[in-house]
Amino acid sequence: MCGLATKRWVAERLRVWGEENPIYRVRVLGEFPDQADDTLISPSAIERAAQMSAALSGKGDPAEPVVLAVDVARFGADSSVVLSRRGSVVEEIHRYRSLDTMQLVGHVVAAINLWEPAEVLIDEVGIGAGVVDRLKELGHRVRGVNVGNPALDSEHYANMRAEGYWNLRQLLMEDAIVLPEDSELSGQLAALKYSFNSQGKALIESKEEMRRRGVPSPDKADALMLAFLFSRRKVQL
Repeated sequence: MCGLATKRWVAERLRVWGEENPIYRVRVLGEFPDQADDTLISPSAIERAAQMSAALSGKGDPAEPVVLAVDVARFGADSSVVLSRRGSVVEEIHRYRSLDTMQLVGHVVAAINLWEPAEVLIDEVGIGAGVVDRLKELGHRVRGVNVGNPALDSEHYANMRAEGYWNLRQLLMEDAIVLPEDSELSGQLAALKYSFNSQGKALIESKEEMRRRGVPSPDKADALMLAFLFSRRKVQL
């Protein structure tokens, strides 16, 4: 890579990840802060998942069912995301900005027609409920998910979002997910932080808290979490 190309690559990674992101510190600065105490997912687990994608050419086993996950944007700066996985392999991620609900429904219908998924999971918080309702009205079998609801394992997790992300962490630690080479997704996953409430239940930093510390909304990471939400692993806190 020539000097000019290198400078452009570094500038682009700085824009996408931010200087404090663990992925930036590992891949650009050459540091090895694999995981701070409150970082949810280690950069090495994310890197391994992306490396496996190259070996598989980004394609899952054709015999495996497809799951579609849709994260619906709620704010102007956010993006809606439609993600498809075949078995453990995340094959495609499409990001859409400044769409109204009916335009997003159109993209989801196109994805359903293309992939013929076994399951469609949609974030139904806020305006996502309208997307779910319209798709059902059109005759599509979709499942709305409110990750702010109580966790299935309410003993260990404060809500379903925390449960879903902890499950995603376990899958990545076990090399049970194959990710595409996507710098935005990698940066979003590496930026996630967790804590525990006064009852000892796991919490994941909210989008609003991330914005306050200058971190972009984890739209792609949320879609990924949703796609694997019901591929549960045993609790390991």
